[in-house]
Amino acid sequence: MNEATPLEPSVAGNGPEMGASDPYPAAAPIEPLVPGSIPVEPLAPGPVAPDVPVPLTPAVQSTRKLLGASFDLLTQSTATMRRASFYIGAIVLGTVGPFALATLAFDVASPNGLEGYDSLADTAAGVWYGLLAFVAFAGLIVAAVESRNMAAAILGGRYAGRPISVAGALARSRMAFWRAIGATIIVGIPVSIVSNIADGVVSTLLNGSTAASLVVAFVVGVLVGAPLAYVLTGVVLGDVGAIESVRRSFRVYQARKAAAAFVAGFDLLAFVIVLFGVSVGLELMFDVANALGLDTHSGPFALAIIAGGVIAIMFAFGTLIFTALAISLAPQVVMFVGLTRATMGLDHVRPGADHDPAIHRTGHRPFRWLTIPMLLGLLFAFGCFVGVIESLPS
Repeated sequence: MNEATPLEPSVAGNGPEMGASDPYPAAAPIEPLVPGSIPVEPLAPGPVAPDVPVPLTPAVQSTRKLLGASFDLLTQSTATMRRASFYIGAIVLGTVGPFALATLAFDVASPNGLEGYDSLADTAAGVWYGLLAFVAFAGLIVAAVESRNMAAAILGGRYAGRPISVAGALARSRMAFWRAIGATIIVGIPVSIVSNIADGVVSTLLNGSTAASLVVAFVVGVLVGAPLAYVLTGVVLGDVGAIESVRRSFRVYQARKAAAAFVAGFDLLAFVIVLFGVSVGLELMFDVANALGLDTHSGPFALAIIAGGVIAIMFAFGTLIFTALAISLAPQVVMFVGLTRATMGLDHVRPGADHDPAIHRTGHRPFRWLTIPMLLGLLFAFGCFVGVIESLPS
């Protein structure tokens, strides 16, 4: 296959063999692209209504230009991505925020440090605190899955020339939620196992050299993850199940092996970006608190300021999760859409489609920014926080 040629799409109506050589059939044939070119002809000929955007043929980027094209795509999607990050920030604030505030309350009620924490853990407050930890963990899982799904939908629609709204991206995320979790498990298990084995072997051979073992584990993770690099976009954009997406990811990987390795490596860096952002934010918070002479035993006014800071940090942490995962997904979206032209998953949430969030259909649940399970989870977190406060010694 030529370096600059996308996977040849099948034409609808080719009979039983349609799609046999193409993992993602497109609506019409597409001419091979010249590297670096950005064609502007529509995917299908014929008249288009003035109010319907004309989809552009997404460019197939070379591996060398992939990073630049990814950041260009992120820049073009800034406004939509910002609104989506606010939604994820609200989810993290509502689920992780009560746990963080309860931790602050534990610190106020235990002047003896860890010894005080241990004694409080054996009381009713400890039980409520444990329930809050569970809610916080579940909230982080939901935030991470929806961040990846929404980012893939927003970036995929933008790169294909047919952007979707934040509500549409969220509706698509919920449609693919459990399939995305399955895809994450399928990709994460082999990569984690092989990376940990490599880390242990190198660390043993080099007498505990952490830096060398981490580098080797990263390289091995990239090599193992490269054939699985397009599983998530296959689920969200390609509209297939997790197992089928794995099969098709292997076929797309064959088209550009070097690009798939780059995509897999960039995806692994998301965790590092989040950790770095959290560490910098916490260090800045502690520096500011020390400069102002604030701690949990400085009085009600100082405590109110600290609590406000915790709330702000939780919201910022949620937006950071979305931003980091979106950055890590951009190369995957660029290569997947460029090579396959597959964005049929987004057609479910476009205006007038079966899952258009703006339309309420009889027999279907109306679109809500916060679903009933989410609202119940938020109320439960608030109740657990109240339980912690009520159970702590005055």
